[in-house]
Amino acid sequence: MRPLGRVLVPGLLLTGCTADPEPGGRPVGSSSPDGHRTARQAETKLTAEVQSALDAVPAQGAMVESGVERVAEGIHTRPTLDDGAGYKLTVVCVGKGEAEIVFSPAGAGSGRMVPCDRSLVFERLTGRSRLALDVRGRPDAAGMVAWRIEKV
Repeated sequence: MRPLGRVLVPGLLLTGCTADPEPGGRPVGSSSPDGHRTARQAETKLTAEVQSALDAVPAQGAMVESGVERVAEGIHTRPTLDDGAGYKLTVVCVGKGEAEIVFSPAGAGSGRMVPCDRSLVFERLTGRSRLALDVRGRPDAAGMVAWRIEKV
């Protein structure tokens, strides 16, 4: 009887690991279908809130780029900017905690903290051909962050 037990257990493990997902992408046997749905609904709500907060401030110049990301993933963009031209960065975060704006090279903008309380943070920056903009959530941060870069 021992050999049969050895064959049966690996077969069960293999079946459990390779099962097809149910409709909607939830793995078979997943413990909480409502947990995933609730998280998606909360993220959708926060996305709408952060986009609404950003849209409340009309653009004053030609838009270069914008977007919405999870705070945990952050913003990592390398915008195409004209050397020496003036730009305005608008960032807003909705959720909890705070995020930090980081420019590379460091002299392109001053970099600031962005509280995740719907506060709008504005930053003037000078265009550089090799500018990198990152907005990084602090370890306790959660929610969504939106940004817009416009030429002024």
